[in-house]
Amino acid sequence: MSTETTTIFKELTPIILDLDNIFLDPNNPRFTSMTWDEVSDNRIDDVDVQTIAQQKLIQDFSVDKLIVNIETNGFLPIDRVIVKEFKDGKYVVLEGNRRICATKLIKSKHEKNPEAVSGEVMESIAEINCLLYTGSEQQPSWIFQGLRHIMGIHDWSAFNKAKLLVKLMEDEDLNLTEVGKRFGLTAFGAGQWVRGYYAFRIATEESDYSREVDERAYPYFQELFSRSNGPFREWLQWNDKEYKFEDSLHFNEFLSWLYPRSEEQLDGSDVHGDWGQRKIARSNDIRMLSYLLREATVEFEAFRNEGQLEKAYNLANTKKYIRDSNPSEEAFNNISACIKSLENLPFKLIKNESEKLLDLLNSLEKAVGEIKEICQ
Repeated sequence: MSTETTTIFKELTPIILDLDNIFLDPNNPRFTSMTWDEVSDNRIDDVDVQTIAQQKLIQDFSVDKLIVNIETNGFLPIDRVIVKEFKDGKYVVLEGNRRICATKLIKSKHEKNPEAVSGEVMESIAEINCLLYTGSEQQPSWIFQGLRHIMGIHDWSAFNKAKLLVKLMEDEDLNLTEVGKRFGLTAFGAGQWVRGYYAFRIATEESDYSREVDERAYPYFQELFSRSNGPFREWLQWNDKEYKFEDSLHFNEFLSWLYPRSEEQLDGSDVHGDWGQRKIARSNDIRMLSYLLREATVEFEAFRNEGQLEKAYNLANTKKYIRDSNPSEEAFNNISACIKSLENLPFKLIKNESEKLLDLLNSLEKAVGEIKEICQ
């Protein structure tokens, strides 16, 4: 018995197909589950079957972002779609279902409103450059998607993705909305990558830790610009017009938590921060710092002194729980704060806002009198 096998590339033939002759794969490996029922070849082009496959891709696999990308850049045949003929002149997608789904939705959008999609984009999707599979594998889609997504395309680092966005913005004078559309990102999402890149560049070029900072730290800089971290950005005094931090002391302190430095060695060698000993274990732990700045400044100062973030965060949560479960303490604190405010009332306010002040004091006096009556 011969054990000779055919190299897969010999079973792939270039072919150009009309979009209407390409059909989504209802047996797409992305769809499989324990209750998966295979659709036979003679049913692949059924309208209902195609509609279900399309809905699954839209619902679960971010086809909307791909649509934005194609509408901005046109259909780019960087990676050709792989197809197999299942009926005369009809082809099912083995690899590239998301792209074909997106192009079909764009075509449908154009048919409903010709002005909604540019002529150049429509030209790019009229015919699709494909590779026709002619081999005999029973489940070839599993082979091709396995090669692509398991052995896989090596993903870019987060830093390299951010650098590409910034380069495009600078070279082509794009704003965040425009550069985001190129890659299916919202303006906010693109902003996170871009601002993170500039923050990282400041760290590598202008900080006291420029020798230490490397690409491993980039996700921390990107995390600074998540919606949750406004308080921490304020602490660092981020200037969004100039893309820089105004408080260099706080920024260098932040870097010291990522690259703690030990005492200078006796032999006179330079002190070098150690990433392996960082005080912020994960990038999204920066959200703990934002919480402490917003809700528990005492615990934030404790972290600055001791370098134990989880301890400070847990202590702040414990105090909050006790405070929330003891409303009387909160009430007493509020009364004490009111008394202190009255004792420190500015003379200028008494002189210039006397009418408004008297109204508030009369209301306060009435409230105090009612509470006294209850207590007696």
